[in-house]
Amino acid sequence: MKRILLIMLAMTVYPIGLFAQKPNGFSYERVRDTPAMKWSCPDIEKYQGLLLSLKNDDYKIYANNVKEKFELYSNPNQPTDKYLVTQAILTIENPSFKTENLLNHISAWIKSKQKDWTKNMKIDMNENSIVSTASIHVASHATLIDLFKVSVSPLLVIKLVEDDKLIVSFSTDSYKNSVYDSNNRLCRTYNDKISEVFPFVPKSSYKITYAKAYVGTYLYFWNFISGLHNDLNVNFTKDPIMLNELRYQHSQDSLRAKYGEPTKVFTYQSTMPDIHKELRFYENAQKLVFMGKTIDFKDIMSCEIVDDPKFIPGRTTSYGLGFSIFGFGIGGADSYTTPDKTIHSYVVNVKIDNMSTPLIYIATGQNEQKATEIASTFEYILRHQQTPAVKTQKSRVTRRTKR
Repeated sequence: MKRILLIMLAMTVYPIGLFAQKPNGFSYERVRDTPAMKWSCPDIEKYQGLLLSLKNDDYKIYANNVKEKFELYSNPNQPTDKYLVTQAILTIENPSFKTENLLNHISAWIKSKQKDWTKNMKIDMNENSIVSTASIHVASHATLIDLFKVSVSPLLVIKLVEDDKLIVSFSTDSYKNSVYDSNNRLCRTYNDKISEVFPFVPKSSYKITYAKAYVGTYLYFWNFISGLHNDLNVNFTKDPIMLNELRYQHSQDSLRAKYGEPTKVFTYQSTMPDIHKELRFYENAQKLVFMGKTIDFKDIMSCEIVDDPKFIPGRTTSYGLGFSIFGFGIGGADSYTTPDKTIHSYVVNVKIDNMSTPLIYIATGQNEQKATEIASTFEYILRHQQTPAVKTQKSRVTRRTKR
């Protein structure tokens, strides 16, 4: 069976040397062979277990139990300002990543799993950090008359330090307590400091509501940290973007060592470079590399641009009042007509004098200009390969439209 190299390319020409710098000075072999990263944080299991052990069906007791184990943070400059703070440090074993890729991965996880944080999220590559704020629902409590819904608006800071430690912290100092009537209409809102309501002020109002909010805030924070921890241990044990960049650079270096600098490179438009989706010409070495296959210029026999267009006829649509009899419209109906449309599909077919790879097939879709540019490169090769002895054996670029 004949072997055909096939690729669908929205081709473009990339400048030589893109991704030329090795990320973090790592080599492809080093990153490839480095053991998978592990993200460890004993505090997650410790504090989630502690919260579970303090649980009580009576939320007032539950909140008091938590208060005994978790202290509010006091601002040294203003001791009266107290914050509910949760912080965890994720230690990275075998760190091998680009900071930008890590922060972008965490940002994408937050957007997919914790959408409330997306609106105000800021990534600071200079500070190696992600900072955001959001309104988070932490508790509901229904009475015979009202429904209380409590939220907090904490500051979230995720920061990489010392290249192997990821600090995740939350801090907030107040609740927003929204009260709804039996018809789910907002009646009133209270904004209270955490340190000024139950369980810190035993005789304050709405004890059960704020007890649930106090416990719910800690549960939310630690569940968030646990979710991020689990995701990193599953989906970021290797930095896939850096590994791909290094693999690409390694392949480039290998080809450069064999054939020198490429004269022209066509590549698939993608955020992830892939040398197997490129068409690379090395004029000095008289070589073509396509989808991992190396082809000699002298083996190129012919090149043809084929267009397989799809015709979509226009159609007339009537609307409004009216009817038709035997094709004649009667009444007040209006109509509009869409024009005929032709969708082109260009393919560059190159015949090769090689039984293992007799044909390469390059699809550029509707991009006629790119198909022509690719074909012109092959035409140049054919023109310069021709000699009087072989002139009748090779043809230049032809064009054909399928009917």
